[in-house]
Amino acid sequence: MNDRALDRPWMLIAEREIVTKLRDKTFIGSTLVMLVIVMAAVIVPALLAGSGGPDRIAVVDDAGVKVVQQASAIEGGDGYEVTRAADRPAAEQLVTDGDVEGALLPGTDGYVVLGKDRVSSGLESRLREAVVNVGMERNAGAAGLTPTELRAGTKVELELLKPAPLPDVVATFVNIGLALVFYMTALGFGMMIAQSVVQEKESRVVEILAAAVPIRALLWGKVLGNTALALSQIVVIAGASVVGLVATDQLDILKVVAPVAGWFVVFFVLGFVALAGLWAVAGSLATRQEDLGSTTLPGQMILMIPFFFSVFAGSSAKTIASFVPIASSMAMPGRMLTERVPVWQPLVAIVLLLIATVLIVRLGARLYERTLLQTGRRLGYREALAIKPS
Repeated sequence: MNDRALDRPWMLIAEREIVTKLRDKTFIGSTLVMLVIVMAAVIVPALLAGSGGPDRIAVVDDAGVKVVQQASAIEGGDGYEVTRAADRPAAEQLVTDGDVEGALLPGTDGYVVLGKDRVSSGLESRLREAVVNVGMERNAGAAGLTPTELRAGTKVELELLKPAPLPDVVATFVNIGLALVFYMTALGFGMMIAQSVVQEKESRVVEILAAAVPIRALLWGKVLGNTALALSQIVVIAGASVVGLVATDQLDILKVVAPVAGWFVVFFVLGFVALAGLWAVAGSLATRQEDLGSTTLPGQMILMIPFFFSVFAGSSAKTIASFVPIASSMAMPGRMLTERVPVWQPLVAIVLLLIATVLIVRLGARLYERTLLQTGRRLGYREALAIKPS
């Protein structure tokens, strides 16, 4: 043991936590299972999307029908199905409801390709080419046309009814994925922290450790060691996601998700540190493994309620939740994927989360010091608060 380690005993505890987990077959197995789930979540939707029927395109006249048919005949095209609409409002409704992939409507100088939140580059390019081909065939019927006149009426404009960073279905899927990653990681590592504390109490190892290093160093070592492990697991999962997106040619999704991932890491670390302190306290309140069901219940509720809010709540509720500490770790990154969020909002949410994390960790450290060496019986949170510091 070197002098530097003696000056920073929490480093020894953190190293001990990391080495112990890396040797745990259960931890390694759960990480591999999460990797498989993430890879499946990225690859399977892409395969299903590719195996569906032809995209439906709404049109309002016979000229539009001819263009769509021409687009279907272009080499590399997947084939498109024509859906007739009475007029532009009817076509817009079909697009909004998701009944068609897009609409081809007459414009001031050609056509307008109408989409909801995005139009795939393949569909747009083929419709553009088809419009040019049909227009040139029509204009070539007249003699003596210049190249400009020959291409008259072949301009295509793109309009989006509800511009968004990602398509609704994809954004919702990624939103659930981010919230689920935080929930599962915080819950899994939290239970491991609580179980580790109880095991040390049951085996009396904690008394030896407490005699060698300050109790707060024990807490900080566990929190920082498990935070480093959790963050490393997130990085591995993110790497697997990137591989899946690249393999399925979903780089457009990756370009949108990558900047949000940076924000997610900040929210994750702060939220996890705050919860890790509470999980350690849950372990210190217990005297045996069977006690963890009741002592960890508050931590489970703190995780579960924000998770369901971030996934199933309405827009207004999600906006409020994105500023509430702990809940913001799941709600704010999801909002940044589904809507245009001003940069000041995540910054404010981070400041609020940082303040809450400091307060929660300080409270957790006090409770941990007062209850860690209490081995007679299980303690409640109110009882722990009433214990006078020694």
